[in-house]
Amino acid sequence: MIDAAGGMLVVMLRFLALAATTGILGAWVFGRLVVDRLIGDLGDRHRPSLHRFSVRVAIGCSAVLMLSTAARLFAQAAAFTEPGDPLWPSVLSVLQTRWGWALVAQALTATIVGVTLLFGRHGETWPRLSEAGVAALAVLPAYLGHAGAAGEWRAISVLVDVTHVAAAGSWVGALGLLTATALRGRGTADGRALSAALIVAFHPVAMVAASTVFVTGLVTAWLRMGAPVGIASSSYSGLFVAKLLLVGVVGAIGAGHAKLARRRQQSVDAASTGRTLLAETMLAVLVLAITAVLTGTEPIA
Repeated sequence: MIDAAGGMLVVMLRFLALAATTGILGAWVFGRLVVDRLIGDLGDRHRPSLHRFSVRVAIGCSAVLMLSTAARLFAQAAAFTEPGDPLWPSVLSVLQTRWGWALVAQALTATIVGVTLLFGRHGETWPRLSEAGVAALAVLPAYLGHAGAAGEWRAISVLVDVTHVAAAGSWVGALGLLTATALRGRGTADGRALSAALIVAFHPVAMVAASTVFVTGLVTAWLRMGAPVGIASSSYSGLFVAKLLLVGVVGAIGAGHAKLARRRQQSVDAASTGRTLLAETMLAVLVLAITAVLTGTEPIA
């Protein structure tokens, strides 16, 4: 299965890029759609530090995405090179493909996002150029996977993939930042109240994103495999079904967190909530790992 997806090194590099993209998308969502929804004294106290945290995460993920480009390029080129043959001709050939152009564009976009956030941010506002870069990073993965290479229904396939990546990245990335914030705040005086407020603020975003991920996943199944017939066989379809099931489990755990936080209103059990948030995040990371394998695995005809 791993070999069919390009080998362990390629899958790991693909996962790293996917995780970095998810972190950037999630950082923007966490800062703009979750933290900005905090109200009252709690929001006034923590909003600036949470905005700085989201920006630091975005800068770090941008650096990872940018720096991993060379390794991904050479790994891809090596897959088309016989042992003992020079690698550079294959590298140049890869750079001339749709995949190579998309890879370079992704690296340049990540660089723009990181640099503008590092040097161009003022107060709690993301520079417009960085926000445009975040939007572009949601689009480019479609051209690094099956969607951009689709024959029939290519425009629809790309649109569905972009929507899927944007929703999944926003949901999983913001969940990761929420989990880190909850774990960091366990020992603080108002950490419980902050965790509850963030979970409640995140819930509408998570529900919309999770529903979008599930629906676009079903559409992708139809586009790639001719569902429901295609789901009956192949490693690709098995992994795809496993991914959708995990998405459902992660969504159910998140809904439980939101229900608990709303019921208790001012606080949650920091220790137990931190553990379940961490478990939810680990399952979401497993979804990303499965996606990294799926991206390099040929769907059935």
